[in-house]
Amino acid sequence: MTVVVGFGVVGMLQLLAAGTAANSDGAELSTGLHLARNIRELSLGLAFYDPQTPTNWGAEAGESLATYDDIDDLDGRVFSPPIDARRQTLSNYAGWQQSVVVRSVDPDLLTSAVPNGTTPANRVTVTVTRNGQFVCDLSWVVLEKP
Repeated sequence: MTVVVGFGVVGMLQLLAAGTAANSDGAELSTGLHLARNIRELSLGLAFYDPQTPTNWGAEAGESLATYDDIDDLDGRVFSPPIDARRQTLSNYAGWQQSVVVRSVDPDLLTSAVPNGTTPANRVTVTVTRNGQFVCDLSWVVLEKP
């Protein structure tokens, strides 16, 4: 009888350990998606082309996070610690990182990359990592407003 109860207790402990690990993974994924969505929300307030130099790709000379004014300014940027949608550093997220890639895509075939700055469609991809390990990525398409 004691052996049967012992096996039952060991089985329940393993079940609890597996549940705890799954819960931890789910919390990490939720945090990663939250950080990726912060970049998306930030991008919604940016122009498609730079108002002063519309043919320049990437941040213009002298621009910083506080003065980014168009979507391609985010290309190649890495935020560690991560930032929120108001461009504020999230210092409580040590080890977390947001990496942003902006690529022009064919508006008739959104999976097809084209030379940057040549079409009215850009795909933005944010990859979130924690302590160098992939957590999640999020992509969306930004279209030039007519």
